[in-house]
Amino acid sequence: MNNRIILEGLGIVSVIGSLIFVGFEISQNTAAVRGATQQEISYQVSEMYKIGAENDKIASIMSRSYQGMTKEELSDTDYLQFWLFSMMGYRRVENIYLQYKNGFLNQEALDRIGMSFYRTPLQRQIWEERKYDFDPEFATFFEALRDIN
Repeated sequence: MNNRIILEGLGIVSVIGSLIFVGFEISQNTAAVRGATQQEISYQVSEMYKIGAENDKIASIMSRSYQGMTKEELSDTDYLQFWLFSMMGYRRVENIYLQYKNGFLNQEALDRIGMSFYRTPLQRQIWEERKYDFDPEFATFFEALRDIN
């Protein structure tokens, strides 16, 4: 009888130890996934900066958009090129939102989006034309985040 109690006690301790180990491994894996997600988002931002730095036309349009330029002041080709660049940005923000919603990123990730870019008149025009290409829940979230301040 004593041997049985000892064996059952060892079994319980083994199960508890295994659960603690699995919990620790899950915690480490979650931290690794969060780190990889943050790294990917940083890469996306760097890619957009790189395009702006290497492409005089994009840089010029971006600069003028901060000064209030609208779509009507651009040629069709310039608008399309900037529209494509902007859509990269919107998809980046959507990715951050989805990662935040799924618990892989915290609120701080939303603070690093660079919302001033999306508040310009040109960006507002682009968003109004294309917001229906996005999930309505994201569109509502984005507009609320953009319009803070």
